[in-house]
Order: sequence, then C-alpha cells, then structure tokens
Amino acid sequence: MGKTLLATEAGANFISITGSTLTSKWFGDAEKLTKALFSFATKLAPVIIFVDEVESLLGARGGSFEHEATRRMRNEFMAAWDGLRTIDSQRILILGATNRPFDLDDAVIRYMWIYQFDKLAKETEGYSGNDLKNLCIAAAYRPVQELLQEENKVNKT
Repeated sequence: MGKTLLATEAGANFISITGSTLTSKWFGDAEKLTKALFSFATKLAPVIIFVDEVESLLGARGGSFEHEATRRMRNEFMAAWDGLRTIDSQRILILGATNRPFDLDDAVIRYMWIYQFDKLAKETEGYSGNDLKNLCIAAAYRPVQELLQEENKVNKT
C-alpha cells in the first residue's frame, strides 16, 4: 500500500520525513526545524506526517551515546505531538514506520498504536500472505475513515 495513496484517499496533504530531515550539526537548529515542521503541518492541515525509520528520530532515551541535540529535538517533537492531542481542529496524523519497534522510546510507544503481536498472530492463523496484506490495508485506512465519518457528522449538524 502506498503512503501517498493513503493521504490521497483521505483528502489530506502528505509530508514525509526521516531522522536526518530534522537533525543539524548546528546547535538549536533541530529544535527549530521540528517547530517549523509542526507549524507548516498546521497550515497545511489536514495532513499526514510520515516518519520513516521512526526509531532513528524517536529512539530510546539515555545511554552514553545520546547527543544533547538529539535529546532536545526529540523533546520538542514529543511536545508538539502532545499539543496535537489537545487541539482537535489540528487534523494532523503522525504515521511512523519501523523495522525495530523495540528501539523506540517508551513515551513514543505510548503515543503510537502498537499491536500485540502474539494476539495478532493467533487471530490471523491460517491467513494467506494476501489476506494479511489486505488486513493491513484495511487497518491503515481505518483511522482515516473514522476521521472522515466524524467530519461528516460535524458538517451535517
């Protein structure tokens, strides 16, 4: 399933970023870039912000190798993301992809919908690869469909 197809079907704009999009060697630039991303997304709403390899941007905190600029950028991203939860009219969806979900920061995991893999495996036993693909496509569209249904309810009243 294409990420831009998801945005098109939802009638939303699409912004794709990676960890390197928001990082900079200059002190304070990563925070400014993060603020600019969310400011731009607010003006562009409805929008889907797709974070590829989200663990590179929002990986687990701590450790002796964590750079101060990375920590500050992550904090800024999380603060902006938290602000989206308090303002329903923002209509900004953060969508992340990772091959390493266990490298994500605990706070990020609380924000994202991460599925319980054991339960999912039991409930899809006997599914073909194509069945699983279709299930994933339906699951990806579900939040978008719910958002559109809510907007239709608001517009009718």
